[in-house]
Amino acid sequence: MRVSPDNALKLLVRLLRRDSAGVRRCVETTPDALDELASIAADRGLAVVLLRSLADSALMEGVSADHRRTLLARAELQSTRCTVLEEGLERVAALFAAADLPFVLLKGPYLAARFYGDPRGREFRDLDLLVRRADRPRAFGILSRAGYARRSRILGSEALTAFFVHGFDYVAGGVNLDLHWCICRHPSLRLDEAALWKRKKTFRLNGRAYSVLSEEDEVRLQVLALLRDIERGRPQMKNFVDLVQIAAELDPAMSWDSLFTAGRLDGTHGPLVNVLTLCVDVVDAWRFVPRLAATLKKHAARRVGAPQPAIEPASRATRYANRLWAARSYDSGLGEWLGWWALSLPFRRAAHGWPRPVPPRVRSAWRGPR
Repeated sequence: MRVSPDNALKLLVRLLRRDSAGVRRCVETTPDALDELASIAADRGLAVVLLRSLADSALMEGVSADHRRTLLARAELQSTRCTVLEEGLERVAALFAAADLPFVLLKGPYLAARFYGDPRGREFRDLDLLVRRADRPRAFGILSRAGYARRSRILGSEALTAFFVHGFDYVAGGVNLDLHWCICRHPSLRLDEAALWKRKKTFRLNGRAYSVLSEEDEVRLQVLALLRDIERGRPQMKNFVDLVQIAAELDPAMSWDSLFTAGRLDGTHGPLVNVLTLCVDVVDAWRFVPRLAATLKKHAARRVGAPQPAIEPASRATRYANRLWAARSYDSGLGEWLGWWALSLPFRRAAHGWPRPVPPRVRSAWRGPR
């Protein structure tokens, strides 16, 4: 019996949360569940997460030799990639420090270290940095002088394109870097940049202290990122796992009521209610987030009804259904959402959909302090 994406996620989350009874039920229901999960994980950027959750466990015997080799190959590839990205992060951090330009480290090695226990405990392909909007031109200049090529294209002007997107993509020496100046672009959002920077925390990674988002803003970032993926019709399985893992880790101390109350003011209320409910519901993770579950129950009236978004849309119709669900999840009317979607689409495609080829000399170029 083939394991559906939803059931694969349920099994993986139970492995991560060390829910032995839940894992046993999943495996008993579908004997090939672990082997199917291994196949799915290898293709969806979850190989490292799965391998770590199976380490020193007899459950690894439920994974076939072929899939085990594939998982190990993916993990080896990620280890090599991490070495390059870690070196790139050190160099970029030194450049920004020399220019006295602060940044916040998003996702990538921080997410892996904070919520999976190891900077290399989750697969990632690039670095994500957030700078203040006012510092955007200076950040562009620093990266350009360091040999980074901007892969995002510009429509009209740099400022006009930046108005419609939340970041530009750069590359140098095998390091892909996404430079953000806000966590999300949408007319319904009223996120306070100054407050976000005031709330930021510090996290030590490989011996260096980095600024990172507060726990509340981390949840906002992940929720809005997944909602964008659903809006595009292509939600990624690993983002569902991330959000459940983050919510479960933060649940004992997080003031969910305060977060949702603030969401009514900054336009994140609908996204928070719907995306978090979706993630917890898809993997049946309610018991891992009891305090969040209680808060979501209070806000159930804001939930968007069926059909639930498909994790892996198989047709154009399901992709359109995903977009409609996302549109109704934002705290805006359908007309406002459609207008923004149509107006911003050329700029989003230029910045992220059709990147320019990178000249060979740029791929290997790198200038910066060692």
